[in-house]
Amino acid sequence: MQSALGRRTVMSTTAIQQQQQIRNFGGEMRHHNTDVNNQRIPWDFTQESYKKIEVIMAKFPRSRRKSGVIPLLHLAQVQNGGWIPVTAMYKIAKVCEVAPMSVFETVTFYAMFNRKPVGKYHIQFCVTTPCMLRGCDNIIHHTEAYLNVHMGGTTHDKMFTIGEMECMGCCVNAPMIVVSDYTNPDNFSYEFYEDLDWESLKAVLNALRDGKPTRPGSQLPNRKWCEPAGGKTSLLMSEPPKPYCRDLDAKPEPKK
Repeated sequence: MQSALGRRTVMSTTAIQQQQQIRNFGGEMRHHNTDVNNQRIPWDFTQESYKKIEVIMAKFPRSRRKSGVIPLLHLAQVQNGGWIPVTAMYKIAKVCEVAPMSVFETVTFYAMFNRKPVGKYHIQFCVTTPCMLRGCDNIIHHTEAYLNVHMGGTTHDKMFTIGEMECMGCCVNAPMIVVSDYTNPDNFSYEFYEDLDWESLKAVLNALRDGKPTRPGSQLPNRKWCEPAGGKTSLLMSEPPKPYCRDLDAKPEPKK
């Protein structure tokens, strides 16, 4: 018979294996100092960013400055080329007058925030149920092999970083990706590519690498937005009818 210690060992090993299979969208939660991201490296918002911060923070009462954490994280990421160093998080905590932990817990919760440098194009795959059923795992595996990089990694030429994201809100066009380009902070791009298979995704990757224009949205040739491939089958009117509303100016009918 298996001893209690043996059973605990087997159970612990199984638990570890199951934990390793869980998708982790933001990477490891703990911060590790690196040569490019540590508390000794000074960081501050630019004067232009501070002007934007004044506009953002003016929307919130003094007692609710914590509400500025997410928009300031986004601003820091755009300014910093697509990722947020730990010293930027401390700066945001100071501006919003909150404990640094309030910023740390926010930046580790959302997959849209990056805590390490990314390539010119940050490609994130939707991996929720509709995209999984439509083959997102297959195109992820092909992409990893084609670019010679694992999920969460960056190619040697710093051109691509690949990652995962929760639902992108266009399940009818699954599977899909979003491609972010932060190389021009004032005009960063955030484009969705939908109805993908490996061949169409490879064409997008090659176009991005070669600096050629791409066509965001559905990659099917005869599909517009979320319409069926053969065109509309319902809602054929040129302008949808407006919702019913009583005549607000009508006088009440006299009681009989």
